[in-house]
Amino acid sequence: MKKILIVPAFIAAFAAPCAAELKDSGAALEALNSDSAKDRLEAIYYLGGQRNAVAYEALAGQFKAEKDAYLRTQIVEALDVKGSSWAFSCAIAASEDSNKAVRQAASSALARRAGDPAADARLKTLAGDPAEEVRLAVVSSMAVEPSTTSASIIGAVLADRKGTLKARQAAAEALAGMKIPAGDTELLKHVSDADPKIKAAAQSRRPAKAKKAVKKK
Repeated sequence: MKKILIVPAFIAAFAAPCAAELKDSGAALEALNSDSAKDRLEAIYYLGGQRNAVAYEALAGQFKAEKDAYLRTQIVEALDVKGSSWAFSCAIAASEDSNKAVRQAASSALARRAGDPAADARLKTLAGDPAEEVRLAVVSSMAVEPSTTSASIIGAVLADRKGTLKARQAAAEALAGMKIPAGDTELLKHVSDADPKIKAAAQSRRPAKAKKAVKKK
């Protein structure tokens, strides 16, 4: 499985605490325009911690302009999609990003808005993402709060045979672990799956056959 490579020196530059270097929102907003990726990251951390409309609007705007995929990922992870329309719109945009790590972050963020039609539509698309890592992110994020919606989206990962076996197995395991009717319905479509792990997960949720009543003589 290919992994996204981030240059070690780049990570090291961000290893030290960042937000403490910025004293106020004004300085953070100014730092967003810096040519230095480290300065912009400090601003992202600081503004993400403010959790207010001004900060989230600035971060959403920065997401559109940010060329560095790692920083775009950090922006998405810093946003509270439940509490801000700016954050939510940014996560929607991130779900269509060209970088798979950004789409992974979007999967986790949008899962917190499961049940919202716009979020569900994007999550369904991400469930069929070309990157295995994104599909796995959808499964793990949606499994946190079992529901009819989450079962349906995870079920889509399981049903798509164009996806990797690892992603399909993860989906089957997640559905079995939900132990809810909607999850069982999705799983039971695969009781005859060719993969032993998927088949076993599906059969584990098969309703037990009712014992025939013994007639009294």
